[in-house]
Amino acid sequence: MFSRKAGVPEALRRLPGIAARIASAVPIPAVLVGLGVFAVYALGACRTMYVGDSGELVAAAATLGIPHPSGYPLYVLLGKLWMLAVPVGSIALRMSLFSAACAAAACGGLYALARRLDLGPGAAWFGALTLAFSPSFWSQANIQRVYSLNALFVVAATSAAVLWYRTRKPRSLVLAFFLAGLGACNHTFMGIFAIALGVFALVSEPRLLRRLPTLAACGAAAVAGLGPYLYLPLRSRADPRLDWGDPETPGRFLDVIGRRDFWDRAWLEAPGDLGVIAADYLRGLGSELAWAGAALALVGAIAGWRRWPVLLPLLVMAANLCTVGLHGSRSDIFIWHRYYIPSYVMAALLAGFGWQYLTERRIAPDPSAKRWRAAAALVIPLLLLVAGYRHFDRSRYRLAEDFSRALLETLPPGAHLAASDDNILFVLIYLHLVEGLRPDLDLILQGVGDAELPALRFDPDTDPLYFTHHPNWNLPALEVVPVGLVFRTVRAGSPLPEPVIPKWELDGEADPRVPRDYLTQNLIGHFHYMLGITFETRDWLRARREFVKATEAAPRNDVLFYNLGLIYRRNGLLRRALQDFERSAQINPRHIASNRPVRPADRVAELRREIERVEGIESRLASRTELAGLAAGSAVYHRRLSALLDEEGERGVARGHRLLALEIEAD
Repeated sequence: MFSRKAGVPEALRRLPGIAARIASAVPIPAVLVGLGVFAVYALGACRTMYVGDSGELVAAAATLGIPHPSGYPLYVLLGKLWMLAVPVGSIALRMSLFSAACAAAACGGLYALARRLDLGPGAAWFGALTLAFSPSFWSQANIQRVYSLNALFVVAATSAAVLWYRTRKPRSLVLAFFLAGLGACNHTFMGIFAIALGVFALVSEPRLLRRLPTLAACGAAAVAGLGPYLYLPLRSRADPRLDWGDPETPGRFLDVIGRRDFWDRAWLEAPGDLGVIAADYLRGLGSELAWAGAALALVGAIAGWRRWPVLLPLLVMAANLCTVGLHGSRSDIFIWHRYYIPSYVMAALLAGFGWQYLTERRIAPDPSAKRWRAAAALVIPLLLLVAGYRHFDRSRYRLAEDFSRALLETLPPGAHLAASDDNILFVLIYLHLVEGLRPDLDLILQGVGDAELPALRFDPDTDPLYFTHHPNWNLPALEVVPVGLVFRTVRAGSPLPEPVIPKWELDGEADPRVPRDYLTQNLIGHFHYMLGITFETRDWLRARREFVKATEAAPRNDVLFYNLGLIYRRNGLLRRALQDFERSAQINPRHIASNRPVRPADRVAELRREIERVEGIESRLASRTELAGLAAGSAVYHRRLSALLDEEGERGVARGHRLLALEIEAD
């Protein structure tokens, strides 16, 4: 028992023993659940580096660096230990298996928690396996990300909190707060979890407000759990190659862990947006738990109010929704439901409550139906497994690494490469720092520490500088020219450098067995977009084919359609540009992700006025003898109309008609 005499240090001293006893109490079926789920994840584990944050996180773990805010020190340290302890395959594969192990442990832990709450085996299987094969949870369980480890901490801290709820022994509550603090060193959501845990504890036992030693012990435990954050300033002093934010001073340290100035793309703009976000959240719960599971979660929340600690899951879910809704961008809220994984963990537990309530009290209360209830509990998880395996089998995934390897192959020895965009920059970081690919290159990590490109001194003739994305320079002496998968800086007026095209299709792009999530679709789209703009002035027909491939590959990428609208507009293809601006606005009516805040809808309005003006000119020119007797829309008609528009000084629109004639002649 915790006592005033024991004090805070004594309570903290007992934590390892408490955790060991909890671990020893894990039932064998929970271990079997975890092992079975791990086998599924491992079979489909990504063998190469995945898109998004993966490359940077793994590079940080491999080199003991500091990734983007909040620094993720626990993931970095545990990842490094895992790499050393599990020498299986590439570093990328090892970290995919690390996610698989964490996700499987979370599922096994959820089973054990359900059984500890006196749920039957069927209800426990239902909750654990429904979580295991829910789309967003599974999507993070075999790639290199922090979300599976976060789910494990959600389950562990909830288990400790439930143990306190049932025994009212303060040391269990202290352990729950310690786990919340420790988990926050992997993902800051666990700090929000600690707030929900505090509300749950005070509502469950208001007398805690008068037990100051217990409150002090809980606070001290949470702070002690944050200890791994000390890794950031200590490691930063050694100046690792990957040192985001340089968190050596107190101010910069707080900037990194608080994500200050790192993310300012919140989608929420007005109170009315709250309803839209909440509606999408509820739809997500339905699709993640196969709707029947979501219905059971609702039953569990209502019917289990007096029987089970329902309040904690509901508080965690509400906190998760509010955090993402207030902070998240359009993609965070509506596309990447991985941010809602803590909610899905809690909803799966509630679904187990619902299954227990319905099968024991309503549908099959007869004890003789116990085996039937257990077997029936596997139906929905098995449906999720069968439906999802093709989508989450990443064993053939090569796309992200293939893109970056192809990009690096195009650069001459000793070149400077300024890289940006998580999809490209982070994989390049991994290949360059971990696998040692192209050590001769100077890889300039845009965004690592500062959003602005550092001051550069170079001779474009002898000291080539390349960019993965156009830097939007406006320097009369320099031009930035697309030459394949990168842009090259050249002196203004110089002959265009020849493009280097390493391939026309990425490895696995056409393979239906290779899953393509939103980020992967965007990467494939960017690949073909870069090929398209490389040939924009060299070979329009080739460029047009690549632009079509880009939109087919990434049909939900608002930025891609916006950029294509700009390209078609500058080439005089106004109606095509309008179509793409409208598509961009349809995907995202808000500001798109850009160096400058722009709304596609603004371009739509501008372009409609421009089209109306040009149509007036073309209507007047249609009566000219040069166009008499020609079929409107024929190649000859477009060429002659182009010549007339040139005479009118409408150079851009004239070019558009020449390009249309070229396309018609090629068909």
